[in-house]
Amino acid sequence: MVNLSKAFKVRIRALRLKKKGLLRFFAIAVWIVLLIPHVALAEGFHSAISGYAKSLNFFTQTSGFVPEFVNNPTLSAKKDQNVFSSLERLRLQGRFSYDLDEEHRVKVKVDYDNQAYFGSFVPKGDFRIARNISEARQFLDLSHTLVENSDALYEHRLYRATIRYEGPYFDLEMGRQQIPWGVGRFFTPTDFFNPFNPTQIELDERDGVDAVNLITRRNRGYQAQLIYTPSGRHLHPQRYMARVSKDVAPYEMGLLGGRIDRDHAVGFDVTGTAGDFAVRGEVIYREAQLEKDFVKFTLNADYNLPYNIYTLVEYHYNGQGRRSASAYQQDRLIEGEIQQLGKNYLALSVGHDLTSLIRLENRTIYNMDDQSFFERPEIQYEVQQNMLLTAGAQLYLGGDSDEFGKPKNLFLIEGKYSF
Repeated sequence: MVNLSKAFKVRIRALRLKKKGLLRFFAIAVWIVLLIPHVALAEGFHSAISGYAKSLNFFTQTSGFVPEFVNNPTLSAKKDQNVFSSLERLRLQGRFSYDLDEEHRVKVKVDYDNQAYFGSFVPKGDFRIARNISEARQFLDLSHTLVENSDALYEHRLYRATIRYEGPYFDLEMGRQQIPWGVGRFFTPTDFFNPFNPTQIELDERDGVDAVNLITRRNRGYQAQLIYTPSGRHLHPQRYMARVSKDVAPYEMGLLGGRIDRDHAVGFDVTGTAGDFAVRGEVIYREAQLEKDFVKFTLNADYNLPYNIYTLVEYHYNGQGRRSASAYQQDRLIEGEIQQLGKNYLALSVGHDLTSLIRLENRTIYNMDDQSFFERPEIQYEVQQNMLLTAGAQLYLGGDSDEFGKPKNLFLIEGKYSF
């Protein structure tokens, strides 16, 4: 385990203070310190502080890809280099609410991160690609890098930050938030805001979106949601989206659509039960201006087998992908514009509680076009009620030109303490 204090002393010479970001953060901190004590004394004020500390360590090899590949396809870095990464994160989660009266209230949600990356993985192209994609999904710059050198990066950021009004007829939330559209477990084509990569290392992390989110109260079983995101970086386009849902027992159905930059999209999702199975489905059609129009859809079902074994099977059709490996859009994947390269995928998730404290899980994704596999086996051990240890691997099985043949195997161990 990396000694943070020692690493800080060694790397403090590389400190790069961004004056604008530091002044902004200082102003926010002063505002909170001055305001919260006064508001906390008011009747109707409620607050809760929670969070976690995490240490995620993994070994892998470099893929050879770099962000510059997008503009210069002949450019690459040395691949198959053994690298190590250690992520140390402290996340504080604040929930504050103030009752204006019996039917109206204001809520503030703040998730604040301090996180440090250490190891030989930090300067590599794979790390820079992941950071570039994450930053390009944001409209506001809510992170501030404090230390950056050849094998370390330390930053603090607002992972989530919203203010929400709740009333008798509608809720209105503004700021960086997760908008959980989509009912798939591996692939979520109707999630236009927080696209999920099923091969990402931290499966519980989702990039937030800076948005204005209006949600009406249910009326006769109907609920409407209207969302606007301002135009920002190329992965944070201007969007006007709407979704209307209704419960039709035993299903919940949603109809959605809107405008994404210059594209138009319409979709449908459904979730419910069929006998002993939980079933879900979602589909979108997108009228695209810069490429061919395409359809995406996902279907899945899960079932609890005897001996406490959980299973889920999911099929995904990606009309934006390619059937031939030679036609894969690798540049768009590196830039973050797409999450999958192929057209047809089959996924399987299996979980089993070996004991009340030990759980085994495995996730499999099969690219049906190039016949490559992704496997993620892991074991979780609950050391105590609020501490979880996880050991696992990400295994890629395929040829050099296949989607799951290019990435390198990865082996991880993670400790997470919640409070």
